[in-house]
Formats: sequence, C-alpha cells, structure tokens
Amino acid sequence: MESKNRVVFITGSGRGIGEAVARWFMEHDSDVVLNYRRAHGKGGANIERLVEYANSRGVRAIPAIGDISDPQDVEKMFRTLKDQGVSRLYHLILNAAATPFKPFSEMTRNDWRLLVGTNLIGNVACVNQATELMPRGGTICAISSLGSLRHLPNYPLGVMKAALEQLIRYLEMELCPRGIRSNAVCAGFVNTDMLPILRQKWPNLFERLEKSGRPYIIEPNEVAEVVGFLTSKAASAVRGEVLVADAVVSIGI
Repeated sequence: MESKNRVVFITGSGRGIGEAVARWFMEHDSDVVLNYRRAHGKGGANIERLVEYANSRGVRAIPAIGDISDPQDVEKMFRTLKDQGVSRLYHLILNAAATPFKPFSEMTRNDWRLLVGTNLIGNVACVNQATELMPRGGTICAISSLGSLRHLPNYPLGVMKAALEQLIRYLEMELCPRGIRSNAVCAGFVNTDMLPILRQKWPNLFERLEKSGRPYIIEPNEVAEVVGFLTSKAASAVRGEVLVADAVVSIGI
C-alpha cells in the first residue's frame, strides 16, 4: 500500500552521511528507501535501527539491498519497490561511494570497475530508474567531496566526484523540462567512520588544519541539513549547482 508521505531514495544509507540524511527526512515526515550493499556488518545493523526509528516517527522505511555498481541490481531494486507499492519517488539522494586509496599508476582493472561502476555508472542507473517515478517538483541531490576541488594524494575518488558534479549539471539541463531539479553538496571532512582513515592517509594535511586553529570537521547531520535545503521548495531557484559545505577548508587547504 502506498503511503501519503513523500518518498526519498537514499543510496549508501547504512552509515555516515547517508544514515544522517535518512534520519533528517524521517524527522521531516518523509518515507525513506534505505539502499545498502551488504546485509551483514555495521551497515546492515544500522538499517535495522533506522527501520525502528522510522516506526517510532510514524513514517515508513523500506530496506533496499543492492549493489548500485551493477545496473541489473539497480533494476531489481526498483522492481521490488514497485511490488511493495512505491509508485512515486520525490527525491533521490546519491550518497554511495567506493574507492581504492592508491595512485593512478597502480590502479588495476578491478579498481577501475569499482571506481567507475559505483561512482558514475551506478549513479546514472539510479537516476534513470528513479526519474521514471518522479513527478514534477522532484529533486536529485548528489554527495560530492573535496577531492573534486583539490588534489588529495592517492585519492582517485576525487576525479569521480568531479565527474559526478558535472553529471549533476548535465542532468539539470536534461531533466529541467520535466520539472526535476538537480544539485550537489560538496562536503568537507565529515565526522564518519572514514575520518580516522583519512587522518592516516594524509597526516600532514590534518596537522596543518589542526594548527590553523579553525574548526574544520563537520558533522553528518550538518550535511543532511544542506541536503534537506536543496531538496526543499526554499531552494526552487537553485539548479545545477554544487553547494560547498566544508567549514572553509577548501579555501585554505
């Protein structure tokens, strides 16, 4: 049975920014589709907690397991959603990402498959499926990162995030006649499970940031607030833009 609430599809919603975005939409009376890749581990456990949280808020949370890097998996997810009574999606949040940490000279064929499949091909597959269910007024919001703006060592994801931001601009031009807005958030260093790994990868960078005396870490819920704004009517004039939310790190990095 279809809900009267607006439905939001969030990729990579089992942890970090995706989890925070899911909670934000639940708290603003939306139903959510929680995409995640693996049933086991922390992500799967968080999905269960998010479903419980949705129940406590009086909204619906629909787990949607699937690897977005596989277009067939994406098609399967959306067929299942339709079978579960979801005939409309109002917002698509492209949050899932995956990358090796290595220089391009050491990238293997499997590394490239992971990088391009998840961060570009998978996002396009989700867009193509989701927009079939979007009415006028629907939105797409992609989560990008600082690697799109600045060189970060051994971080090939930065190149894909730059591509994602450009994809958003192209989608805006393509989907605007259908009344669908497309934007992105370029998030800085976010306090998620990934932050300790980034500290290990780039110790000199984090040392400089800490010596600056300025706050430079943002919380997942802060990113979620920006996503909420971009998907709201208040941002109706914001189209094809990448809003940087990084506590000015990109200025002084």
